[in-house]
Amino acid sequence: MILKRTIAVVSFLTLSIAIQGPLASIVRAADDEVANVNGTSITSDEFQKRMERLTREGQGNFDSPEGKEELLDILISREVLSQEGKRLGLDKKKEVKERIDDLTKEVLISEAVNQIATEKLTDAEMKKYYNKNKADFKEVHANHILVKSEEEAKEIKKKLDQGGDFAALAKEKSTDPGSAPRGGDLGFFTKDRMVKAFSDAAFALKVNEISKPVQSPFGFHIIKVVETKDAKNFEELTPPQLQNLRGTMINQEIDQLKEKAKVKVNKSRLMQLSSPSDPSMGGSGEHSMNASPSTK
Repeated sequence: MILKRTIAVVSFLTLSIAIQGPLASIVRAADDEVANVNGTSITSDEFQKRMERLTREGQGNFDSPEGKEELLDILISREVLSQEGKRLGLDKKKEVKERIDDLTKEVLISEAVNQIATEKLTDAEMKKYYNKNKADFKEVHANHILVKSEEEAKEIKKKLDQGGDFAALAKEKSTDPGSAPRGGDLGFFTKDRMVKAFSDAAFALKVNEISKPVQSPFGFHIIKVVETKDAKNFEELTPPQLQNLRGTMINQEIDQLKEKAKVKVNKSRLMQLSSPSDPSMGGSGEHSMNASPSTK
C-alpha cells in the first residue's frame, strides 16, 4: 500500500510539472470550453460575449441555467450550420465570398469610425471645433417644394411671385412625400444636415425670402426660409445636437482621408448606370436630404 501511494504521488507531481509546459495551454483550452463541435471549441469567452450582446440588445436574459442552456444550443446550432456550409463548399462560391467581403468591409468601416471618434472627438476637441466654426451651426427653418423639372419649378415660382400660397402649392405639387403633407415644412436644420446645393441656397436667403429653382440630386426645389436661429453656446447643445456635431467632425476626417487617397472616377461609366426604380426623396423631408459622408 505504501508503494502504491508513492507511485500515485509521483504520478501526480509528474503531471503537475508537465502541464507547466506545452500541455498547459491544451489543458487550459479544455477547461475554457463550454462545448466542442466536431473538434471546434465554443469557449467561455465566446459564450460570455454573445450573452452580453444579446442581453444588451434586449433579446432575452440568459443568466438562468435554462437561459444558458438555450444560448448554448443556439451557438451549437450556428456552429453545425457553419460547418455544414463549408462541407458543401458554400464558402467557395463567388456570391458568398462577395458577401463575406462586404461584411468584412462594414466591420472595418465601423471600427475605423470608432477609432476616429475615440482619438479625435474628445469633449475638448469638440468644443474647440464648435467655437471655431460656430457660424456654421446657425439653424434655418425652411419650407420647400420639390418637383422633377426646372420648367415646373419656374412655373411654381411664378405663381408664388403672384401671391400664391406656398403651403398649398407644396401640398399640391411637391414630390417630397415627407414634407408635402406639412406644406413643405422641413423644420430647423444646420447647414451640414442637407445636401450642399440645397444648404447653400437656404442659408443665403433672408427670412420670408423665396429662392429661384435650386437643383439637387433629388430634383428642383423652391425654398422659403421661415425663421433662423443663431448658434448656441457649446454648453447649451442638446444630446442630438452633440451627435450631429460628432457626425460633422467625422465627415471632415473622412474628407481629409479622401483628399489623401488616389481616387479615379470613370464618370462616363457612372452616368450609364441606373437605379432599378425612380429615385425619390423617401422618408421625411428633414432627413431624406441629409448629406452623407460621400455627398457633402
